[in-house]
Formats: sequence, C-alpha cells, structure tokens
Amino acid sequence: MNGSDMEEIPFQKVKTRRKKGHCPLRSPLHDIACEDEFDCKELESLFQNYNLKLEQTSTLKALAVLIIMTSTLALVELMSGPSLTISKGSHPVHCIIFVSLFIVTNVKYLQVTQLQQIVKLTLLFSFTFSFLCCPFSLGAYGLEPPTSSEKGMWQLMLMTFVAYSLLPVRTLLAIVFGIMVSVSHIIVTATSITAKRQRLWRTLVANAVLFASVNLSGVFVRILTERTQRKAFLQARNCIEERLRLEDENEKQERLLMSLLPRNVAMEMKEDFLKPPERIFHKIYIQRHDNVR
Repeated sequence: MNGSDMEEIPFQKVKTRRKKGHCPLRSPLHDIACEDEFDCKELESLFQNYNLKLEQTSTLKALAVLIIMTSTLALVELMSGPSLTISKGSHPVHCIIFVSLFIVTNVKYLQVTQLQQIVKLTLLFSFTFSFLCCPFSLGAYGLEPPTSSEKGMWQLMLMTFVAYSLLPVRTLLAIVFGIMVSVSHIIVTATSITAKRQRLWRTLVANAVLFASVNLSGVFVRILTERTQRKAFLQARNCIEERLRLEDENEKQERLLMSLLPRNVAMEMKEDFLKPPERIFHKIYIQRHDNVR
C-alpha cells in the first residue's frame, strides 16, 4: 500500500452469524442461546482480544457485587445470634473466595483463557452460594429454626441477574445457571417447608413467576449487550478502514502528480491544496524561463 510494487489487500466485508456448534439446530433455544460470531475467523479473534479489557472490567464489577453481598450477609448473620446456621458458615467462606477471585482477576496482563477459567469458577461458587441460600429446614436437627418459603429469593434473583448482565460467559451457560438456580430453590422449598398445601402451591407459583421474569430480563439484556459490543467494534473497524483508504488514495494522487509535473511545481500545487477552498484553482502554474534550450 505504501509502494507501487505492493499489492493492495482491501478489507473484507464481514457480517455476524449464529454459531452452529454450541447448540443443536433444531433446539428451541437455538434462536436465543446461540451467540453471534463474525464470518472471518481472524476478525473474531481480533474481537475477542479487543473485548478482553471490557470483559475483565465486567468480571471485576460482578465480583465486587458478590463481595459486598456476601460480606454484608455474613456480618448480619454473625450479629443475629449465637445459634448455628448454614448461612454463618457459608457466607464468610464465599466472601473469602470471591475476594481471592477479585485479586486474581485484577492482574494487568491477563489472558483470554485465564479470564474464562476465572469466570467459570465465579459461576460455580455463585451456584453453591445460591444453593445454600435455599430454605433448608433443619429445625428437626436443632441447627436452625424452620424457615419460610421466601428465604433466599432476593439473593438468588440477584445472582441470576449478575450472571446474565456482568459475567462474560456464553449465553447458553448463563441460561443453564439461571434454570438450575430457580429449580433448586423451588424443589428445596417444596420439600422442606411445612405449611398448608394450598398456601405452599401459591408461594411456589409466585416464586416461579419471579424466577422466569428475572431469567427473561437477563437474556434480553445479554443479547442486546452482545450485539451492541459487536456493532461498536465493526464501527471502529470501518473508521480505520476508511482512514487507510484515504491515505492510500492520497499517496496515489501524489505519485501521479509527481509523474506528470516537475517536482517544484508539484510541491507548490500540493501546498496550495492545503489552503482555503476559495483560493484553489485561481493560480496559473506557468512561468517564463529565459536562456533555456
């Protein structure tokens, strides 16, 4: 592009498409669970490297939310009383784990594979935290008093939405996480709570509606975020493409001008082109030369 002997390699026109290898073609989740990718593999790899810093920042935000929640719950449980509960042992341990993952994620030179492993560990411990927040009935064993069916609802809903909106995992994995968290809470509530059957079914239906709402909201936010990031990346790429094309055209025009006119006249015309538009084409580049043969 900088010399006459070099071949010009134009930018390829690319577009996004659905990944075919992450879920079956005839699956009902194909339209929402399969992520987008670019047709060009090199461009997809470039997008992943470009998106690494954004994903690292998003993971740090998710871990910060989890640290604040677990530390607050641990403090509240410790101040509640001397009785032994699952929460008193679960919340401090998960808080330490999330703090450790936060420190590891905050490394300056972090690779894509390393970040993916950290995100998967965060998702795994988020599920264990959510599962231990379910209303287990251990009153018969003298560990803690009977619990209500609403226990752990806001923790599980917050965990589900954080997994969708902040953790950079695949959409299908986030959907599986949300479904497992919801089903776990409903099963534990149905088997542990001792209440009237009619009242319990109403509570279970209400909880199911809330879980379905937060999962649908998370999927919607995730799809919009993914498409917005890819659109912004393509716009930045197109701006770089246009700039390189303009530079290439300017070099071609300059070489053409140098080949047609003497160098001093060509340089004078080039300087005049940089002046305001009203001064262009009002100068005659003809000079009188004496004693020339």
